[in-house]
Amino acid sequence: MPDPEATAGDAKLLRIGLISEVQNLDPSRAQDFVSLMAVSQIFETPFAPPQGDEPARPVLFSEPLASESEDRTRYSAQVRPDVRFSDGTPLTPELLARSLARVSHIRDLASTEVSGDRLHFHLRRSNARFELVLAEPYSGVVLESGSALLGTGPYRLADDSTPQRLHLTRNPHHQPPPAIGELRFTCYPPDEEGRPTALLAALEEGRVDFTNVLNREDTSELRRVRKAFAPGNSTSILYFNTERPELASSEVRRALATAIDRVEVATLCYPTNPLAITAAGLLPPMMSSWRDGLLYRLDRARSLLEQAPGPRPERLRLMVIFGPRPYLPQPRAVARYIAGQLAELGIAVEIEPARDSEDYFRRVASGDYDMALTGWIADTLDPVDYLEACLASDSIPTTDRPISIHANLSRWRNEAVDGLLKELRLDPSTALQHELLAAIAEEVPLLPLVTGSVVYVHSFQVRNFEPDPLGIPDFSRLDLRRL
Repeated sequence: MPDPEATAGDAKLLRIGLISEVQNLDPSRAQDFVSLMAVSQIFETPFAPPQGDEPARPVLFSEPLASESEDRTRYSAQVRPDVRFSDGTPLTPELLARSLARVSHIRDLASTEVSGDRLHFHLRRSNARFELVLAEPYSGVVLESGSALLGTGPYRLADDSTPQRLHLTRNPHHQPPPAIGELRFTCYPPDEEGRPTALLAALEEGRVDFTNVLNREDTSELRRVRKAFAPGNSTSILYFNTERPELASSEVRRALATAIDRVEVATLCYPTNPLAITAAGLLPPMMSSWRDGLLYRLDRARSLLEQAPGPRPERLRLMVIFGPRPYLPQPRAVARYIAGQLAELGIAVEIEPARDSEDYFRRVASGDYDMALTGWIADTLDPVDYLEACLASDSIPTTDRPISIHANLSRWRNEAVDGLLKELRLDPSTALQHELLAAIAEEVPLLPLVTGSVVYVHSFQVRNFEPDPLGIPDFSRLDLRRL
């Protein structure tokens, strides 16, 4: 049955289907993929992520960053004079500097200074690609207006919005104005088995125009929609909490990893073509073809555990992400499989699914788990960003370091790896990258499981859509033609 709201008032209403609600509309604090997709429509970042071989494009600056030092620690750029927030307030260098200072990650990296119409960045360590930091969603520029956050993006928050039904309307001051006048994000929660049954029905019945939160298996039987696939930009990961004494030994962690058949995990997630998405390393396929050499051998796993220095684990708590993700469409089934495999080593595993996103982020920040079954989706096309988020010592989540930026859920600290990450910032060579990945394969703070691709599903009425490799579309570029 057609949705009556789709033809009432402004016919250019895009209905976006989700399987979890929008958690936070502050770009500096949004921690989940759905929230980041929503804030990207409201808040512009100083730079747009690079596309293909093209460099990051200035959005709120009139020009690319100008390097002002040989060691790549000082940059500046002119702020555009024609940008307006949704209430008409002009964007000034002072407002841009104030907004960026709200972001803990940027505060850790650089200080800012205003000189006329230019904003200067003074970095605390060298970064040859600092513009990528300013292109990440958490760098979205905000104007604090009372309790509200206003943006310069193509859309603004409507008064009737709720986390389950987010409603965005045009920002009247954005140029050019988007063709689609309204966006409505509606949550269709998964069923008891974790399947997106309600969202699939809404798509097939024409009540949803667009979604990017499903996987290939989910969409295989949909017939009345278009589908597009982007290369894998994410990895599901089993993290070992190295702060736990029984998981502090790399020998123990290797034993646990060797007991898990990643092909079997992939079969649980994608039974039609598991070999194509079985992870061979931490980086998604769009970033690297490195293979970590971690092979499944249960007999060897038993031997490794017997020879490992103590203490050895007898019981472990496995925290599981709160719902299906593109890299992990069957989180509970995979958790049960992991528990069964580790039981073969004499280790009892207590599966603890996070109740919701709030519970998940709380436990991640406090390290309240022995193992965590979750994953990471690329924020940029830069492999160094991905590696830094998952491995750097200063990427361990805390209440002051949200997981949207800090995803070292292994809570692993390694000086050699931190040093290699700093070198990669200056010299992002394949040789250095492989040296770092080899160190990870040796120490096994985590086990990559399955790679996830981005699956876009939209109605035949959607026009001008082109897949984005990072999975976050710019809805202002689309158009609709209601039939």
